[in-house]
Amino acid sequence: MVEHGHPTPESRSQTVLLVDDDPSMVALCRKKLEEQGFKVLQASESPEALETCSRHSGPIHLLLTDLLLPPKRLQLAAGPSKFPRMHGVELMRRVVKMRPDIRVLLMSAHSDDVLKGYGIKRKEHWPFLRKPFNPDTLVRVVREVMAGPPIAPEVKGKGGSGEEEEEKKKKPDWYG
Repeated sequence: MVEHGHPTPESRSQTVLLVDDDPSMVALCRKKLEEQGFKVLQASESPEALETCSRHSGPIHLLLTDLLLPPKRLQLAAGPSKFPRMHGVELMRRVVKMRPDIRVLLMSAHSDDVLKGYGIKRKEHWPFLRKPFNPDTLVRVVREVMAGPPIAPEVKGKGGSGEEEEEKKKKPDWYG
């Protein structure tokens, strides 16, 4: 059994991309993950996360992202952005296209009903962590996700179920 208080040999070589707009959540997660030996890259919004994912030359083993990622500043619609603003599920889809072997852990303090109000649909089988959580729970769940397979193939944009088109119709006001 793995002890939650000590880094494992695997965690010492694993990189986590942490995406959350709440600085206190970022600080808590980063501190706990780094104590466990993980290298942590961080972003406070989806465009920054996509840019980090694109520019980071090494592997990124886990995307740990909040589902609700409102903008921290106004984005002018002067032209298409290389890295547009989006919610956590869309961010997950784009990151998985860039890095097919990545594992994903979604998190939110909001209920599924509130998230649906923003046009965010979460599949029940996607790894999920409800906020607030205990730091030891974070470590346990991260290790479980890292031990499992990469995220399911339907996230990679395959299938054509019509969900993506339906999602486009329900974008929140802050969706870029």
